[in-house]
Amino acid sequence: MNCSPKKHKDEDRCLRGQIHLNTGMKLLVTIGTFVIIALVTLMYFKFRKAMFILLIPTFITVSTVFGIISKRQRLLWPIIGVSMFHAILACYALLIFSFYFFFKPYYIIMVLNWAFNTLHTEKTPSYYMQCACIYLGLFVFLFFNIWQAVVSFSYRNLLIRERAPSRQPTVLVVNKPGIY
Repeated sequence: MNCSPKKHKDEDRCLRGQIHLNTGMKLLVTIGTFVIIALVTLMYFKFRKAMFILLIPTFITVSTVFGIISKRQRLLWPIIGVSMFHAILACYALLIFSFYFFFKPYYIIMVLNWAFNTLHTEKTPSYYMQCACIYLGLFVFLFFNIWQAVVSFSYRNLLIRERAPSRQPTVLVVNKPGIY
Protein backbone atom coordinates (compact mmCIF):
# COMPACT_ATOMS: atom_id res chain seq x y z
CA MET A 1 0.00 0.00 0.00
CA ASN A 2 1.39 3.34 -1.04
CA CYS A 3 0.82 5.86 1.74
CA SER A 4 2.73 8.74 0.19
CA PRO A 5 0.57 11.68 -0.82
CA LYS A 6 0.09 12.38 -4.50
CA LYS A 7 2.46 15.07 -5.63
CA HIS A 8 0.40 16.16 -8.65
CA LYS A 9 -3.18 15.74 -9.74
CA ASP A 10 -3.90 13.46 -12.70
CA GLU A 11 -5.07 16.43 -14.73
CA ASP A 12 -1.63 18.01 -14.32
CA ARG A 13 0.04 15.14 -16.15
CA CYS A 14 0.44 14.05 -19.77
CA LEU A 15 1.60 10.98 -21.70
CA ARG A 16 -0.90 8.80 -19.82
CA GLY A 17 0.17 10.16 -16.46
CA GLN A 18 3.89 9.57 -16.99
CA ILE A 19 5.16 13.16 -16.89
CA HIS A 20 4.02 16.49 -15.47
CA LEU A 21 2.66 19.12 -17.86
CA ASN A 22 5.66 21.37 -17.22
CA THR A 23 7.98 18.58 -18.38
CA GLY A 24 5.67 17.88 -21.32
CA MET A 25 5.89 21.50 -22.42
CA LYS A 26 9.68 21.39 -22.15
CA LEU A 27 9.63 18.23 -24.26
CA LEU A 28 7.49 19.98 -26.90
CA VAL A 29 9.86 22.96 -26.98
CA THR A 30 12.83 20.60 -27.35
CA ILE A 31 11.19 18.72 -30.23
CA GLY A 32 10.22 22.02 -31.89
CA THR A 33 13.76 23.36 -31.55
CA PHE A 34 15.25 20.23 -33.12
CA VAL A 35 12.75 20.39 -36.00
CA ILE A 36 13.60 24.05 -36.63
CA ILE A 37 17.34 23.28 -36.60
CA ALA A 38 16.80 20.36 -39.00
CA LEU A 39 14.72 22.52 -41.35
CA VAL A 40 17.29 25.32 -41.27
CA THR A 41 20.00 22.81 -42.14
CA LEU A 42 18.00 21.35 -45.03
CA MET A 43 16.90 24.74 -46.34
CA TYR A 44 20.41 26.11 -46.17
CA PHE A 45 21.50 23.75 -48.94
CA LYS A 46 18.48 23.99 -51.26
CA PHE A 47 16.16 26.87 -50.34
CA ARG A 48 18.19 29.66 -48.76
CA LYS A 49 15.67 32.28 -49.85
CA ALA A 50 12.85 30.45 -48.05
CA MET A 51 14.57 30.36 -44.67
CA PHE A 52 12.80 33.54 -43.54
CA ILE A 53 9.58 31.50 -43.32
CA LEU A 54 11.11 29.74 -40.32
CA LEU A 55 10.84 32.98 -38.38
CA ILE A 56 7.23 32.06 -37.60
CA PRO A 57 7.95 28.73 -35.82
CA THR A 58 11.03 30.30 -34.22
CA PHE A 59 8.86 33.11 -32.82
CA ILE A 60 6.35 30.54 -31.55
CA THR A 61 9.08 28.50 -29.86
CA VAL A 62 10.63 31.59 -28.24
CA SER A 63 7.19 32.75 -27.10
CA THR A 64 6.52 29.33 -25.57
CA VAL A 65 9.88 29.32 -23.77
CA PHE A 66 9.15 32.76 -22.29
CA GLY A 67 5.66 31.56 -21.33
CA ILE A 68 7.10 28.55 -19.50
CA ILE A 69 9.82 30.56 -17.75
CA SER A 70 7.64 33.50 -16.74
CA LYS A 71 4.53 31.33 -16.13
CA ARG A 72 2.39 33.65 -18.26
CA GLN A 73 -0.46 31.81 -19.88
CA ARG A 74 -0.99 34.43 -22.59
CA LEU A 75 2.31 33.53 -24.23
CA LEU A 76 1.05 30.00 -24.91
CA TRP A 77 -1.63 31.03 -27.40
CA PRO A 78 0.76 30.98 -30.40
CA ILE A 79 1.68 27.31 -29.88
CA ILE A 80 -1.97 26.39 -29.32
CA GLY A 81 -2.98 28.23 -32.48
CA VAL A 82 -0.26 26.79 -34.69
CA SER A 83 -0.99 23.29 -33.36
CA MET A 84 -4.65 23.61 -34.31
CA PHE A 85 -3.71 25.09 -37.69
CA HIS A 86 -1.35 22.18 -38.38
CA ALA A 87 -3.98 19.64 -37.31
CA ILE A 88 -6.51 21.16 -39.73
CA LEU A 89 -3.83 21.30 -42.43
CA ALA A 90 -3.03 17.61 -41.88
CA CYS A 91 -6.73 16.73 -42.15
CA TYR A 92 -6.99 18.57 -45.46
CA ALA A 93 -3.79 16.92 -46.74
CA LEU A 94 -5.17 13.50 -45.78
CA LEU A 95 -8.45 14.27 -47.53
CA ILE A 96 -6.76 15.48 -50.72
CA PHE A 97 -4.22 12.65 -50.78
CA SER A 98 -6.99 10.09 -50.19
CA PHE A 99 -8.94 11.53 -53.12
CA TYR A 100 -5.95 11.15 -55.41
CA PHE A 101 -5.07 7.72 -53.99
CA PHE A 102 -8.54 6.27 -54.59
CA PHE A 103 -9.76 8.18 -57.67
CA LYS A 104 -6.70 9.56 -59.50
CA PRO A 105 -3.76 7.26 -58.71
CA TYR A 106 -1.97 8.10 -61.95
CA TYR A 107 -1.36 11.63 -60.72
CA ILE A 108 0.44 10.18 -57.70
CA ILE A 109 2.39 7.82 -59.99
CA MET A 110 3.36 10.80 -62.14
CA VAL A 111 4.67 12.75 -59.13
CA LEU A 112 6.50 9.69 -57.77
CA ASN A 113 8.08 9.11 -61.20
CA TRP A 114 9.30 12.70 -61.19
CA ALA A 115 10.53 12.55 -57.59
CA PHE A 116 12.36 9.23 -57.87
CA ASN A 117 13.35 9.42 -61.57
CA THR A 118 11.43 6.30 -62.58
CA LEU A 119 9.12 5.45 -65.48
CA HIS A 120 6.31 3.40 -63.90
CA THR A 121 3.01 3.49 -65.76
CA GLU A 122 0.91 1.48 -63.32
CA LYS A 123 0.65 0.72 -59.62
CA THR A 124 3.62 -1.21 -58.28
CA PRO A 125 4.53 -2.50 -54.82
CA SER A 126 6.80 0.54 -54.41
CA TYR A 127 3.79 2.78 -55.15
CA TYR A 128 1.87 1.23 -52.27
CA MET A 129 4.87 1.46 -49.95
CA GLN A 130 5.45 5.12 -50.81
CA CYS A 131 1.76 5.93 -50.34
CA ALA A 132 1.79 4.08 -47.01
CA CYS A 133 4.77 6.19 -45.92
CA ILE A 134 2.94 9.36 -46.94
CA TYR A 135 -0.17 8.29 -45.01
CA LEU A 136 1.94 7.35 -41.99
CA GLY A 137 3.73 10.71 -42.07
CA LEU A 138 0.46 12.62 -42.31
CA PHE A 139 -1.13 10.67 -39.45
CA VAL A 140 1.93 11.10 -37.23
CA PHE A 141 1.91 14.84 -38.02
CA LEU A 142 -1.82 15.04 -37.25
CA PHE A 143 -1.68 13.18 -33.94
CA PHE A 144 1.47 14.96 -32.78
CA ASN A 145 -0.17 18.35 -33.36
CA ILE A 146 -3.37 17.28 -31.62
CA TRP A 147 -1.28 16.09 -28.66
CA GLN A 148 0.71 19.34 -28.72
CA ALA A 149 -2.49 21.40 -28.66
CA VAL A 150 -3.96 19.36 -25.80
CA VAL A 151 -0.79 19.54 -23.69
CA SER A 152 -0.35 23.27 -24.37
CA PHE A 153 -3.97 24.06 -23.52
CA SER A 154 -3.81 21.92 -20.37
CA TYR A 155 -0.59 23.67 -19.33
CA ARG A 156 -2.27 27.03 -19.93
CA ASN A 157 -5.15 25.96 -17.67
CA LEU A 158 -2.64 24.78 -15.05
CA LEU A 159 -1.00 28.21 -15.05
CA ILE A 160 -4.40 29.86 -14.65
CA ARG A 161 -5.24 27.57 -11.70
CA GLU A 162 -1.88 28.22 -10.05
CA ARG A 163 -2.33 31.96 -10.37
CA ALA A 164 -5.85 31.97 -8.97
CA PRO A 165 -6.08 32.49 -5.23
CA SER A 166 -6.67 29.16 -3.53
CA ARG A 167 -8.02 30.56 -0.26
CA GLN A 168 -10.48 33.19 0.74
CA PRO A 169 -8.94 36.52 1.65
CA THR A 170 -8.29 37.18 5.31
CA VAL A 171 -10.71 39.70 6.71
CA LEU A 172 -9.23 42.04 9.26
CA VAL A 173 -11.62 43.95 11.47
CA VAL A 174 -10.15 47.03 13.06
CA ASN A 175 -11.99 48.38 16.08
CA LYS A 176 -12.21 52.12 15.99
CA PRO A 177 -12.04 53.92 19.25
CA GLY A 178 -15.54 55.05 19.51
CA ILE A 179 -18.14 56.25 21.89
CA TYR A 180 -19.45 53.50 24.15
